[in-house]
Amino acid sequence: MFISYFITALRSFKQQKQHFILNVLGLSIGLASAMLVGLFASFEANVDQHQPNAQQTYRLSQHFREMGVDAPITNYYAIKELAKNTAIEDIFALEMHPRLSGDFSANGNYYKMEGLFATGKNITDFISLDVLHGDLQDSLSEPNKIALSEREAIRIFGRTNAIGETLTKDQVTYTVTAIFANLQDNTHFAFSGLVAMQNETPNYQMNNFYVYLRFSANTNLVAEQAQLAQAYPALVYPSQSLGFVTLTFQHLPSIHLHADSRYELKENGSYTVVMISFSLSLLLIAIAAFNFINMSIAQSAKRAKEVGVRKALGASKPQIVIQFLVESLLVTSFAAILACVLLELALPSFNQLVGRVLVFDYLSEFGAIFIAVVFLVGLLAGAYPALFMSSFSAKRVLSGDIQRGRTAIVVRKVLLTLQASLSIALIISASFLHQQLNHLQSIDVGYEKQYRLEVDGIPSRKLYFTQNNILTQRINAIQGVKSSSITDASFTSSFNTSFDVTSDNGEMKNAVIPFIGVGFDIAKSVGLSLMAGRDLSADYGSDWYSQTEDGNGSAGVLVSQSFVKLAGYGSAEQAIGKKLYTSSGDNQEVLNIVGVIKDVTIGSAREASTSPLILVCGFSWANEGKLIINFDPNQFAAVKTQVQAIVTDVLNVHNSDIDLVADNYRALYKSDERVSTLVVIFCMLAIILTCLGTFGLAAFSTLQRQKEIAVRKVLGASRLSIVNLLAKEFLLLVLVSAVVAFPLTYWLVGDWLANFNDRIDQVWWVYSLAALVIAAITWLTVASLAFKAASTRPSLTLRYE
Repeated sequence: MFISYFITALRSFKQQKQHFILNVLGLSIGLASAMLVGLFASFEANVDQHQPNAQQTYRLSQHFREMGVDAPITNYYAIKELAKNTAIEDIFALEMHPRLSGDFSANGNYYKMEGLFATGKNITDFISLDVLHGDLQDSLSEPNKIALSEREAIRIFGRTNAIGETLTKDQVTYTVTAIFANLQDNTHFAFSGLVAMQNETPNYQMNNFYVYLRFSANTNLVAEQAQLAQAYPALVYPSQSLGFVTLTFQHLPSIHLHADSRYELKENGSYTVVMISFSLSLLLIAIAAFNFINMSIAQSAKRAKEVGVRKALGASKPQIVIQFLVESLLVTSFAAILACVLLELALPSFNQLVGRVLVFDYLSEFGAIFIAVVFLVGLLAGAYPALFMSSFSAKRVLSGDIQRGRTAIVVRKVLLTLQASLSIALIISASFLHQQLNHLQSIDVGYEKQYRLEVDGIPSRKLYFTQNNILTQRINAIQGVKSSSITDASFTSSFNTSFDVTSDNGEMKNAVIPFIGVGFDIAKSVGLSLMAGRDLSADYGSDWYSQTEDGNGSAGVLVSQSFVKLAGYGSAEQAIGKKLYTSSGDNQEVLNIVGVIKDVTIGSAREASTSPLILVCGFSWANEGKLIINFDPNQFAAVKTQVQAIVTDVLNVHNSDIDLVADNYRALYKSDERVSTLVVIFCMLAIILTCLGTFGLAAFSTLQRQKEIAVRKVLGASRLSIVNLLAKEFLLLVLVSAVVAFPLTYWLVGDWLANFNDRIDQVWWVYSLAALVIAAITWLTVASLAFKAASTRPSLTLRYE
């Protein structure tokens, strides 16, 4: 019996080639898209799930209220002290130690060591590491030993087994004693080298550690975490007000999708991207299934007599249902095969888009889920058409009456309306996403993004604490360089440090204010707007930070306009010449205000921080500093090459990262750009699928009304009037679709835009344009078939009447 069903199905496919091709193509596109996003979502959701005791492990993070900054770095020594007599089983830390920054030399060459951390021997209790050569525990038990990743060993020494090789930095030699396999992609951890954490005198003010805690099983996490969160600020920031910093706990498996800061070990994923992608994928499958149902019902008129004859010959309704379900499952099977082909073709480009290395294992659990989804789609999408066609009355069909009731018509119209609604919503969303991203690139952030170079990865000690005029003089002498300066924080990133500030007028007392250590000509080099006063300048020796014999120091500073307001100065001009007081350990620093700048947006507009800001000349607490260079765009290549040579010659720093500030700013919105790109792609796919559905229904409608068309032509109707007559029904459905799509889209887009401090407004013409685009596509799709029917000679249609 099933062989008979199979043969009948193949004959039906051969007789209805257009119907078969449209169904297979639509379903394959929907399934391929679903598999792509399913692979991505599965990968993202399983990041760090394989780590030892992942469900009991948490990373500590600090939220600094005044600076509006989240940082997943804390003080290991303080946590270790507070962990006594708690339910914490173990503590693990990755330390960003100043001695590990800068260039290492090996075999006469210099290498920049990316991701080199100091850590403890318990690393394997928190991270799954595969040691290929040597002894990792030995490497982390003694100083001057180092463990390298497989990739790093090959990069530096040209081979994996580099045991016994040496690396030198600042006259300290490290011996390679272990090689571990490269970290898997599905982890938020990122390091390529490890050294032993040294036993140093505890310094509770040093936030240089990524700290992870493993709690005992069946622990009251809420109580334990609340106790630690309360004790930590009191120990580390005793002089600060309550609420200055909040200690939070990030569950290890959720860090990748939910942690978002400028200090992550590597770029994390986005829960929003995953959910949007997954939702769009389901929508595409739904649209493809709608097409299948619509076109199968539409084709029922052609197969009504076949059903009638089968019933007259004794076929039961269940047999006819099974026959059409078999056809449905065969269509989805063919579509699944084509979907796999499309998947393999699209996977490289999709991997590049999402920044992952995804592979589809057909024998994996995901492969089994795919087969189940194919079967379910085939069964559900074919159920209604099968029941619909099996309900034909043999008597009515064979007598020539094959008109159906209103149910089938209503179902087709509802499904087509939903398809058009989704397409309109996606077009609107894609448009506003694109506009918002363009807006973010053009808003005034208080500094210039264009034609600025940023040289990163320079140890602070080589830039600060001495007036390094030789470096800036040589850089400024390069043809095409307009000015240069130094800074210890990127304006496209986040604040690194803050201190307590008291103003000389008494209006501000021990206020926590973020500061950035800078050099001379910072306003000119970065493109800051001066409201009053002057730039920090080498012409004024007192601008650069200096200390007296008693340990107290002074420096010239630039302050932002919001700081002027907070400090109680009447205007920017009145703030010039005023003094600020702060402390550094046991010493007091006097800061002389020499200039006032407009407020600066630090970081992205999503997390923009326009809090009061101080730029201190020649003073820094950071481990690394940067060079900022204002250059002539026509001299870009030459300037970049010469800057690298000067940095190497003067500072003995090799392999520095030299990037455009504009590129760094654009990178802040990489996740949003991915969302925008995905929405555009799915928007196009949804439109294609909607066109396929409209084409199938238009073909059925044209077939049903071909005699009416012939009569109208005989009576003198023009081709255009006939085309518009047939298209009118579909255009009315598009109008209904717009009414459905507009309010829902307005709410969803508005919710997304609310995440940005600076955002565009939703304008009516985008909604109108989206509806007009779908209406135009619908009209052209219907017109392509209607015009052909209107061009057919009436005699060919009416000759049998």
